[in-house]
Amino acid sequence: MSTDEPSLPDSAVPMHPASPSTPPRAAKKRSATPFVAGGLFVVAVGAWLGVQHLAKGAAPAGPPGASSGASAPSASAPPAPAPPITVEGFTLAPKPFQVLLPATGTLAANESVAIMAELSRRVVRALAVDGARVKKGQVLFQLDGADLQAQARELQVRRKLLVDNEARQAKLLTEGLATVADHERVKSELELVDAQSASLGVTLARTTVRAPFAGRLGLRKVSEGALPSPSTVLVALQDDSKIKVDFSLPERYASLVSVDQEIRFRVAGNDKVFPAKVSAIEPVIDAESRSLRVRGLTDNPNGELVVGAFVNVELALQSERGALLVPSIAVIPSLRGHGVWVAKEGKATLVEVELGVRTETEVEITKGLAAGDTVLTTGLLRLRPGAAVKLEAAAK
Repeated sequence: MSTDEPSLPDSAVPMHPASPSTPPRAAKKRSATPFVAGGLFVVAVGAWLGVQHLAKGAAPAGPPGASSGASAPSASAPPAPAPPITVEGFTLAPKPFQVLLPATGTLAANESVAIMAELSRRVVRALAVDGARVKKGQVLFQLDGADLQAQARELQVRRKLLVDNEARQAKLLTEGLATVADHERVKSELELVDAQSASLGVTLARTTVRAPFAGRLGLRKVSEGALPSPSTVLVALQDDSKIKVDFSLPERYASLVSVDQEIRFRVAGNDKVFPAKVSAIEPVIDAESRSLRVRGLTDNPNGELVVGAFVNVELALQSERGALLVPSIAVIPSLRGHGVWVAKEGKATLVEVELGVRTETEVEITKGLAAGDTVLTTGLLRLRPGAAVKLEAAAK
């Protein structure tokens, strides 16, 4: 070979694997595998972009000027607010009120006493007549006092002798024939007899049993010849010219009751309405029943009212300062008491309240509400705390 023949560069010289056993066709296939994988990836990306483009084209069109990114609502967006609940209500304002408070009571006599003997002596005369009218001081019973009368006569005789002896000692004292001590002794004996006579007179007066006041007698308990003890009731005496009406009221009404207040009552079995006036009020509330005792007084000229009868009382309670009254339907019972729905700044709020006097259609609110509050009266079952409300009518 000639040395002048041009030589090829190293890069142009075909490179063969070192191993003589590898065929040339297998080497070409191994070098084409990366290109196939890259082509498949490009096709997949193009398909995904096409699907996204079709989804955007199928979504509903948003408002004019809205961006394409905000055309589809997000699944985590808050729900639209509920429309306000249409309700009716009124503005709370104080107003005077008067209610008839029912109560039950008992009739009592103006004066009542169980007459008993002060001495344990035999009854010799029973002048008391069952159910009779008697005057003050009238004799009802006469007890045996024969021994007392004998003692009284004895003291009278002794006194007469002492009076004569005292006069004689006084005369002798002036003449100087008697001492001052003798005169003082006789005078002291006379004073002692006078004291004994007075004491015996008191005991003798107790043998006569008299009526302490005018009234009507009950049934006589003893007869002539009986020997009652000082604790034995002889007869009852009632002054029924005036009748007391005793009844009780809950303590929350204590400030609404006053003396000379008008009351009405009915007796069981009688439809007639009797008037009366409050005559006295117990100054202390009963700690056990938490009630206030009240007493009324009425005339009974014909004896139509019977002592001890059960009565139904109606007391007219009136508040001069006014009261906050709401319809009964607006009060919602709850586990903790009672509540009332009110509207504040367009929202429903359940307020706990304390109740007072009830009427047929209204309830007094003593605590929880104030004048000017808007009380809701309709749609109460649909209300929830904080719910938006729309007042259909609000009247004072």
